[in-house]
This record gives sequence, C-alpha cells and structure tokens, in this order.
Amino acid sequence: MKFLLTLLLISGLTAGQWEFKTVPSQSTMTILGTSSLHDWESKVGDFVVSGTMGENLINNLKVEVNVKSIKSGKSIMDDKTYDALKSEKFPTVYFTAESLALSGSKAEGLGVLTLAGVSRTISLEAQTTIKGAGTVQVNGEVSIKMSEYGIDPPTAMFGSLTTGDQVTIQYQLLLNK
Repeated sequence: MKFLLTLLLISGLTAGQWEFKTVPSQSTMTILGTSSLHDWESKVGDFVVSGTMGENLINNLKVEVNVKSIKSGKSIMDDKTYDALKSEKFPTVYFTAESLALSGSKAEGLGVLTLAGVSRTISLEAQTTIKGAGTVQVNGEVSIKMSEYGIDPPTAMFGSLTTGDQVTIQYQLLLNK
C-alpha cells in the first residue's frame, strides 16, 4: 500500500528491508452490518497487521484477526457470529497482500481475504497520513458479501430477524517501524 512506500521514502531507506506492525492501542477495526430490525456493529479486539518493506516492494503483508475477539456487546449475536465464521475450525481471519500501488495519500491494492476457510481476492483502498519518522496512519474500509465466502447470514428469533448479506470492515491503523 502507498503508505508503506511513502514511509520508506521519508525515512530515507533505499536498500534492505524493514518490518512494520500495528500499534494496538491506537488501532481499531469495526465490522458494520444491517438486519431486518436495526443496523449493528462489532469491534475487533485482537488483530495484527504486519509485513516487510523493501525498496519498491511490500512483502508478506498480513492481517490476522482472532475471530473470538469480535464483540458486539451482545453475547447471543457474538455466538452467532462465531458460528457463522466457523470459529472452532477456523479461529483466525486472514488477509494477505498480492499487489499494492501508491498514489499521493491513497493506497490501493489487491489481496486475499480468508473467512471461514474460503479465500477470495478483494480490492481495497485506504487513505494514508505520515505521522512521523517510521509511523503512518492508515484509514479505510472494505465491503464484502458473506455469501461469497459460503457464510449464511445469521438469523435470530426463529428466522424472523435476518442480517444483511453485505458487511463493511472499517479500519484505522497506526503502523510503526
């Protein structure tokens, strides 16, 4: 993503590689969705973004989300989320980068998102802001359809409450060298 290339240029690194990770206390990830009754949101409590940056290359960009750290504040909804994501068999959601591009303060890229054991290529776009030497703020969102990952949107109250197929994942990440 563009933010990493910008970070490389600002820090003056032109050869070799360096690693980056999220600053957990200053990074958030939220999942937003709809239902037949009301909109809902869940916060992701345990996730890591990491990778290696080299000259003009971003290698091994990974996002790992602990499924059981997704919390809505409602235990029944959380349990339905864990069941839908098949958390017992697939306890982690993964995103890995395939290709990235940098243009101004925008990062665009393709990567593979793996949910409930199903992997699909998705595109994403993020806004980036340099916060200091070796630190970049990355904000963005990506929308997906659960059905594209073989996930049946959860229901409640004997099927009278249904969730929408599309969910949006919003992220605000502080990445540090």
